[in-house]
This record gives sequence, structure tokens and C-alpha cells, in this order.
Amino acid sequence: MKISTSDLVWYGRTLDHDNIRYFDFSASGFEFCFTGTCAKATILSDSKNWNAENKGVLGIYAKVINPEDYIQTSYWNFLEDEPIKKITLEDYEQEYELFSSEKIQTVVIKVIKLSEVNFGTAGLKSLEIDGSLVQAKSEENPSAKIEFIGDSITCGYGIEGVFEKDSFTTQQERADKSYAFLTAKKLKTAFNCVSWSGIGIISNYVDETVNIPNNAVLMPMIWPYTDKSLSLRLGIEPEVWDSSKFSPDIIVINLGTNDSSFVRQVEERRLAFVSGYRQLLEAVHRRSPNAKICCCLGVMGQLLCDSIEEAISLFSNEFKNTEIKFVKFPVQDDNDGIAADWHPSATTHQKMAAQLSEELKNWI
Repeated sequence: MKISTSDLVWYGRTLDHDNIRYFDFSASGFEFCFTGTCAKATILSDSKNWNAENKGVLGIYAKVINPEDYIQTSYWNFLEDEPIKKITLEDYEQEYELFSSEKIQTVVIKVIKLSEVNFGTAGLKSLEIDGSLVQAKSEENPSAKIEFIGDSITCGYGIEGVFEKDSFTTQQERADKSYAFLTAKKLKTAFNCVSWSGIGIISNYVDETVNIPNNAVLMPMIWPYTDKSLSLRLGIEPEVWDSSKFSPDIIVINLGTNDSSFVRQVEERRLAFVSGYRQLLEAVHRRSPNAKICCCLGVMGQLLCDSIEEAISLFSNEFKNTEIKFVKFPVQDDNDGIAADWHPSATTHQKMAAQLSEELKNWI
């Protein structure tokens, strides 16, 4: 039995093109429930454009339930702590077995992108089950919504790697262990992640010897679009994101880590960062005027924390009625482990999530 994409529950920003639904951002994906023995999906990816270390990776989650218990209203319903399998997208088009059983069972399947939009893509071409689709029995009140805008930290970069031992691969990337994912889980909110490793507001990450900003791809360039990177790869006009598809109650911005590699306490650069951050605050506010804004930084360095607070002050002078706060994360502790390329470990992400969820709980 073939299942239409319209019969699936989708999470995150998705882009439709040539009857393919792409889900490229961290922790985006789809869900369905069926009674039967097998489910298979045909997935497209631009895998030929990437080496073995940078191909797209999916997590497949499965939970056996009673069919009468299927109530689909939340990302967190029926989500297990670990996937039953991880799939690396090796080919342009390939059929993957999502679940199989010798006996008929009712199973909730979630397919979640564990790697990020910056690397290999993922597009659902078709889904087929041996069995029948189970429809949700009822609906609950919709949960609050959080949009996370961030860099590699939000992507869950290198979480399964070890500093000074491993170099980054997408197989180590775990969006489902990032502070963003864990914060939303603690608060039981819906969420979207718009995140990209190495990205900044005025400059992406640069080596300390470089004195020219790396501005090839900056967050203000990609955030307004559904999936600008994919659109450019496909050779189509980038689609402006329809914010009515996901209207956040809270917007969390975790940017500045990569900008600091360029700013390096040069006042002219610092002022440019403050201006750029202030402009991003206004952009997200104008798109979602009722959303509260939480800015955060610090786990990989606190050089620009004061500058972010300055940008918030400038923003608040003009938009006095908008609730906005700053959360300063402690710099990661060696005792908690350090992940690949000096990124936060799973333990550090858990601590970040505990701190951030405590800061946001009164906004839910």
C-alpha cells in the first residue's frame, strides 16, 4: 500500500519539488502509524556531491502501540530515546527499510534528520507499507511553538565524536541530542530548527589569521527562506518561508560563536556585529510580532555576550513591548567531555537544556 505525503505528519521546514518532499533541517522529518509487517521509503539525496564524512543521516524511531492509543498531536508522542537504526544516504535514490516484523503489529514510525541542512539532502519520494495506515483518534490542544535559530551547536555537531581524537562526520551529528531538541522535549513544545554549522551574522567561522569576513552564507541570508541551500542546488528560485505553517510563540537565537572568530575584540567589527544582530532581532520580530525572543551564547566562548546584550538594548529601545531576554551559558567543562572539534558533549547539551528550559518555562 502506497502512502501519500499528505497522509504523513511532518515536522520542521519542508520543501516540495517535482513530487519530492525534502526535509533537510536538523530534527525535521515525518511520522506515521500503521498496522502491518513492513514499511519502506524511497529517499533521494545529493549524496554524490559529498564524501563519505558528509552525507545525509536519518534516524528511524519505532514504537509498538495499541492502535486505539494513537493520538497524534505532538512530536514527543511515542518517541523513543534512541533510533532503532541510523541510515546514511549513500545514493541519489534508494529504497530503505524503515521497519519489519514477522508478525503483524501496530507501530508508530518517526523518520528524523539527524544531520544538518549544510550537508547531504533528504527527500521523500515514496512510502509503502505492508498493512494499513492508522489514523489518529483525536486531537489535543496545540502545544506552544519554539523556533531555534543557530549554528553547529544547535545542529548537534560532533556530539558522538571526541575532541582531539575524531574529526567531524555527519554520522556523529545528533540533532536529537542537542540542547534545542532537549529543551523542546522538556517543555513538551513543538519546534523548528533553522541551523547551519559554522554560520554567523556578519561572518562565518574563520581562522585566527584571517582578517576578511567569511560572508558567503550568513544566517540573515538563509533564515527568511524555506530551504535556500536546497533551492540553489536544485536550480530553482528560493521559496520565502510561509510563517503561517509554523508561527512560533518563542524564538531562541544562539548565534555569535562563529562571528567571534572574526571579531577578535576589534571594535569596528564588534560594532558591525551589534548592528547585524540588532537587524536580525527586528527581522524575526516583524515576521512573528507576538513571539517572545530569547538570545543565548556562551558555551563555546563568551567574547560577544556583552555585545548581544547591547544589541538587545538597542532593539528594546524601539520595540518596548516585545519580551526579550539573554541567557548566558557557562563555557563547557572538560569534566563533562568535549565532542569533535571542541564542540559541546551530550552532557553539556543536557546542562544547556536544563538551564534554557528553566528560563523559558514561564513563557510557555
